[in-house]
Amino acid sequence: MAMLHYLRTHPFSTMALCNIVGDLCYVGFAFDSEHAVSLPKLAGALFTIVAHTILLAYGDDQARHIAGEKGLLSGIVLRLRGRAQRLLVGLPDGLRKWARVKPIGVSFSMLALNGVGLFADAAHHADTADWASASQLALGVFIVVGCACFAAADFVRGQKTADILTTAAPVTLTLATVASWALAATTLNPFVITSVLVFGISNLAGYFTRIEKPLPASET
Repeated sequence: MAMLHYLRTHPFSTMALCNIVGDLCYVGFAFDSEHAVSLPKLAGALFTIVAHTILLAYGDDQARHIAGEKGLLSGIVLRLRGRAQRLLVGLPDGLRKWARVKPIGVSFSMLALNGVGLFADAAHHADTADWASASQLALGVFIVVGCACFAAADFVRGQKTADILTTAAPVTLTLATVASWALAATTLNPFVITSVLVFGISNLAGYFTRIEKPLPASET
């Protein structure tokens, strides 16, 4: 109960840190799987690093929520935000403007590419299909769909549609966690096992988040 209370009161900072740690695990998985570097998985995982950097730097609404949560996790995320902003200072003006306007949409679109990489890697080894490959295929699909829901929630205009999408996203990403369990059980990969734990926490926190849309002119 104490953990659920913390997630309810600190959902954005919890999600931010857990997602960063979990996606860094996929970078390790790309290098560690089958004792060779998987280029599709590595490419997808590297997109997650760029995505988190953009989300940290330009996710002003999320930063506002995180600053309001206070505490240790909030402080860590806000320090990372400052570093991300300095890192992206040389970003072209057009790309910076787009990232500022739709930071969640841009970032989660990139995060979905991690699922594409996982799916492509497993599909490439379809001739040696096993439970690990099947689990990775399912994981890739659920990551793509879940991240796409979060991305779409930032692009749509209506609050009701955004709420539906932000409800569907953690549900789908919970299914991704289930697929991760299967992948962890069949591969015993330490990076996958770690990602299962942190993404499980992130998914719980995701149920307490909400992407707020601007009010229509008639309601302002």
